[in-house]
Amino acid sequence: MKKPQILLIGNGINRAFHSDSWNELLNSVNKHSDRYDAEELRCPETLKAILVTEDNVDKALKSKKAQLADLGTDKPPEQLALLQRLLGIGFDGILTTNYSYELETAALGADKISESVLKRCQRHTNEIKRCEANFMLHTYNSVMYNGAEQRIWHIHGEARKPDSMILGHYYYGTLLGKILDINKKRGSSYYNMQKNNGEQHSIDAWTDAFILGDLYILGFGFGFAEIEMWWLLNRKKRERARVGKTYFYELNPPGKNNAEKLDLLELMKAKTVVLDVENNDWKGAYSRAIDDIAGKVRKNKNADRDSKK
Repeated sequence: MKKPQILLIGNGINRAFHSDSWNELLNSVNKHSDRYDAEELRCPETLKAILVTEDNVDKALKSKKAQLADLGTDKPPEQLALLQRLLGIGFDGILTTNYSYELETAALGADKISESVLKRCQRHTNEIKRCEANFMLHTYNSVMYNGAEQRIWHIHGEARKPDSMILGHYYYGTLLGKILDINKKRGSSYYNMQKNNGEQHSIDAWTDAFILGDLYILGFGFGFAEIEMWWLLNRKKRERARVGKTYFYELNPPGKNNAEKLDLLELMKAKTVVLDVENNDWKGAYSRAIDDIAGKVRKNKNADRDSKK
């Protein structure tokens, strides 16, 4: 039975080419810059957003729409090449926590992507009747790369639709509630379809891809505030149906230890691939990670084919 091959990508590759970090984004909407520095605040990231915007997260994001949308454009050729190597691996879906459009621009080979083009790229699954304006669980962008469709799911929303962007504790909690609703609707359907029909459940929401697929996590730190992601990992672990493996790529300078996080990921049955970033060469480390992912995707696809013989 074929398992979907799914990439979950965060802001890491963008950061390797000097894009803003999460804390830098928060500081850019900080109403108390003389009092707070998001980097130094000790509360969870989702609560930092409330503090620095005086609980006006939605207004703050709307003010950043143009800047966030432009993050996908005018990328250096080396960064574009890394993203295109990822696109060429042959994933069945790409989940990104980024609001920006670097993946779409890389796929289209464009320097800039317009809102009208993005609107034409937008699709939704058969589970809903129209594309979502917020909490985009069933909505994705469809672009072609090397003759193959790339389904890019902006799981925390996208820049051209500020109401869809997830930032702040309230919105993370609401997103988790939406995920719980889908989980309740699914019930035992993953298991029953495999047992009764020998078939895989269709990808009707990005959460289906996360749970059922071989999941490769790159450039996403899996911070402790990411409550919906930790819940989904636990949900995947508990699933009775045959589900894919989870690979978490940990890129850090030698000696940096995230033992608590890695231990938690292991308990959730995620396999950690540790790659040392020597001499601050983040670009080289991401290149090695992409090579490793490509090899694992080929191996897992071959294993699926062999299991059918």
